[in-house]
Amino acid sequence: MVKSAVKVVVRTRPTASFASKNLQIDLDQKTIEAFIPKDNTQGLINNQQEHWKFQFDEILHNSSQEDVYDICGREVVHSVSEGYNGTILAYGQTGAGKTYTMLGGQQAYKFRGVIPRAISQLFHEVQSKPELSYVIRVSYAEIYNELIYDLISPTPPSDQSGSIMIQDDPKYGITLRGLSQSIVNTEEEALNQLFEGETNRTIAAHLLNKNSTRSHCVYTVHLESRSRVESSEKVTISKLNLVDLAGSERTKKTGSEGLTLTEANYINKSLSYLEQVVIALSERGREHVPYRQSKLTYMLKDSIGGNSKTLMVANIWPEPNHMEETISTLRFATRMMRVSNEATINVELDPAQLIERYKREIRDLKQELAMHDTLANRGRIVYEPYTPEQQYQQQQIAESFLDGDTDEVEFDSLRQVRELFIQMRNIYRRALSRLGASDFKVRADKEVDRSGSSHPKEPKNIEESDEGLGDEENFGGFGLGRANPNAKPMDTSALEPRTHFMQAEEEEININKSISFEENKKKSSGSQRKQPIDKNQAFMEFKNVDGRDINNALNQNREDHKDRKARLKEVGARINRIKSEIDECKEKVEQIRRNKPSEEEDVIDEEEFEYIKRLKDLKKVYRTEYDQMKNLKEEVNMIAQSIEFSRERLINEFETWYERKFGGATMALSRENFGTLSEMPANMEGIEEIDDVDPDALAFIKAKNNVKTLHKAKKALGSTLKK
Repeated sequence: MVKSAVKVVVRTRPTASFASKNLQIDLDQKTIEAFIPKDNTQGLINNQQEHWKFQFDEILHNSSQEDVYDICGREVVHSVSEGYNGTILAYGQTGAGKTYTMLGGQQAYKFRGVIPRAISQLFHEVQSKPELSYVIRVSYAEIYNELIYDLISPTPPSDQSGSIMIQDDPKYGITLRGLSQSIVNTEEEALNQLFEGETNRTIAAHLLNKNSTRSHCVYTVHLESRSRVESSEKVTISKLNLVDLAGSERTKKTGSEGLTLTEANYINKSLSYLEQVVIALSERGREHVPYRQSKLTYMLKDSIGGNSKTLMVANIWPEPNHMEETISTLRFATRMMRVSNEATINVELDPAQLIERYKREIRDLKQELAMHDTLANRGRIVYEPYTPEQQYQQQQIAESFLDGDTDEVEFDSLRQVRELFIQMRNIYRRALSRLGASDFKVRADKEVDRSGSSHPKEPKNIEESDEGLGDEENFGGFGLGRANPNAKPMDTSALEPRTHFMQAEEEEININKSISFEENKKKSSGSQRKQPIDKNQAFMEFKNVDGRDINNALNQNREDHKDRKARLKEVGARINRIKSEIDECKEKVEQIRRNKPSEEEDVIDEEEFEYIKRLKDLKKVYRTEYDQMKNLKEEVNMIAQSIEFSRERLINEFETWYERKFGGATMALSRENFGTLSEMPANMEGIEEIDDVDPDALAFIKAKNNVKTLHKAKKALGSTLKK
């Protein structure tokens, strides 16, 4: 168990009109001093505070997205991969840069935020541990006007009821019943879920922010890991909560009206409840913490004062006209630093794996006992339930002992003792039944046999037992006794195998019926047109004569398509090899730098220079190959469109030819004659310039393009339905 305070990092929004007279930031001491002069219009007696001083864990002033993640995200994400729960949340006034911190900008890959970088690091950590098997799930929840919506559900949020419930599970902590969790196997799949969920968020414009998020959003990554080399029933469960809170608003500044004003009231109220929770946790001796006052505080119960390593990014807008909101944010951040969490590694036992383990142990113990019996010259003991024949033998032994014919009974196992007592109990019940103890009989029939084995029902008296057979066997007409007169033999004709001769005979009958039907139809119609032939056969004739030119063009396009795909595959293989070499060079450079003495960190030796030069050359080759891959993909897409056009033209020409030659098209044309177009590579439309693309950025870019393509298709479908 690790007990630690919530870490707080302050990030300032870059601005041209920085409040230099009101704010002093000391990056070395990690302090911020704020000054607000007294308002003289308030009168002579004015106790307004003028000066504040705050100290935090880190202060990020005009920092890049990469620096922000290195300080705020890297350590927390690494802890999650080790089995701890982790939370990163962004807090601040509206327009202060919370969403930009968590998600990043849309301009380029280097501007991505904490969440995409955390996903990338998490999958790199998973891939670096081949001795562990991971299952990764993601969920995306939105709290809008005190209702919870699922952003990655197939049902859009506008059609959801918002009735997702929060549950406090003593074993798994806070869980959301009804929230979907999608299994993701790659970084690209996780980013697809993130970007798709972002398009479903509720956004509105006001005077301070034209893209203001009107809800709190929590993107959660759930990890389950188990060892591949040790005990597999131990499962380590952890989760990473990435929280983008809605910004607090002063409605006079934002000019909110109508629905936007209602949303602002809900946002401010939930943030006020969050502050009450933080105050309650920071005060000593406070027993009750009001987590259940709002959906937001209840959902963050594990993250604030619970089982999690938590970091908060306090975003401020350091301009003179936002000083009151800035000081409010800094005061809340100071209170958050007093909250302590108790993070533990979450290890559970998998019930299914435990059952398999116990089965193996039982099997091994049985084999061990059998070996001991063999060494002791004893007969082998069987541990399975008694068969009906063995039960009958024990019944005879029990009757002989009760009648006094036998004084001693030899036992070879505890299993035999248990079965003998069961048979004595059955004999006792039958004796009571014969003596007229009907009330005891009813109670005895309702008891469950504690031996766990299936015994046949006892007959009403010994005379009706029919040589030990139960009522079920006697009624059904099977077993070792006499068959019931009412039992009839089952009709097995349906189970007889059909011979080839029978099948051929049935097919011939069906063909004759079909021919007779066609002849009668032709006679009744009285048509004088030429008898139509099989449409597939007619199509082959058309392709070789009248449609020869179109068919040749189609075949040529197919050959070109196959050739381009083969070349594309070769280029892709070369790119993968180059990327592997780039990774190796990077690792070598990092290793050389780690092994250097501290006083020689800035000195580049000959070996490091060679690797750096090699890395530069590999990146140049990578860019060249990548350009070639883009061109090949465009060619493949163009050829695919040409193939589809030729197919449609060939079909239309053939339909016209068939109608003219044979009349109505009465027979279906099989699509097998047209062939199938293999799956095309992903479209690279809208990709960034190759100079700005890092080899690790491909998953991010592909996920962005996938979401764009999906929404283009949705818009096209929506416009089609409207028409």
